Amino acid sequence: MLIAVAVLAAAVVGAVAWWLRRNGASGGDPVGAEDAGASGAGPRRGWELLLTSEAEAAFMEGLRAYHEAGGALRVGAGQGVLTTYEPPRLISLHLLADAFAARGDAALHDPQGTVETLLERLAATERPGVLHLRPGWLPQEVDGMDTAGFAAAVGQVVRPGAWAAEAGVGALHVTVPGDESGQDSRDAGDRPLTHVNGTPIKSLAAKEAPAEPEEDEAGETNTLLLDLARVLDLYLEARARRPDAEAETLLREVVPRLVAAGGPGVTWVRPPRPGELRTVLGSSPELR
Repeated sequence: MLIAVAVLAAAVVGAVAWWLRRNGASGGDPVGAEDAGASGAGPRRGWELLLTSEAEAAFMEGLRAYHEAGGALRVGAGQGVLTTYEPPRLISLHLLADAFAARGDAALHDPQGTVETLLERLAATERPGVLHLRPGWLPQEVDGMDTAGFAAAVGQVVRPGAWAAEAGVGALHVTVPGDESGQDSRDAGDRPLTHVNGTPIKSLAAKEAPAEPEEDEAGETNTLLLDLARVLDLYLEARARRPDAEAETLLREVVPRLVAAGGPGVTWVRPPRPGELRTVLGSSPELR
């Protein structure tokens, strides 16, 4: 149990630090094929709250125009994730919408150009909210699993029934219930998390954190994003050490540790709260 608390506390600190260290963001399927068209129906999602109604309309128009101009995109509005295919990337809509809002009137006057500039800038470097995926990540079956089979096996280890895969590009999206405890600034030991690498969190947040939405995001689902290529790398290393182990056993060993490490190979569409980390880490026997 003490090991579990230590791992969870480290995961919280690592996740917060990774997001706070991100570079400043200011300065497939047809877009909308999944659920971008649902924008405006029902309560606004966290990433939508970063935009005024006018800016949100311009943002979606910019994404649509970019896609129609040849930059294939898939917008998962409900999960808060954007997928690009050439090159394959996963980008948090929270991160992208925050950067779009920071452009102000310039974004409203040229939404397509703004989206193109931001995608080029944000996707250039892997960072919190951005995953670089590996083309041809699984060229042949491993232990009898093809891309879809491996993605499904990983999904069942992380959170059964709450995952979706883009197996072709090696991406796994895991839906995690929002942490309604309001303990997003506390670690697993219930002590205030006030510093990251010796720097007060408030000081870092004032300089680098995305703008806070007008409404509390507590209770809104979060999405964990996994790069299946890097899961595969760890799986093959574990397989070499334990050739007789079951595939599920090896995945239950490597996947929770990858998530707890906080990256590379894993990110969230918004910084994870302690309760959200517990959801994907708390039931792993290897972390007890």
